[in-house]
Amino acid sequence: MITENALGYGPKGMGFTQIITISYQVDDSVYVQKKKLSQRIDKKEIGSKVLIEYAVKDPGNFEIKGFLK
Repeated sequence: MITENALGYGPKGMGFTQIITISYQVDDSVYVQKKKLSQRIDKKEIGSKVLIEYAVKDPGNFEIKGFLK
């Protein structure tokens, strides 16, 4: 789930950039990670769900696979 979304201006003031903070739980541990999104991705809202893939041996190592509504 997205817990924070920081917006900024894109290169040369065109478009915008997003740095989202996501939190997810694996077993009894909660992980909080930041990720800069591509400018091609629409603005994401706080509370949106994120589909991720993480390494079993290192859950802090993750990759965003998609966004759910």
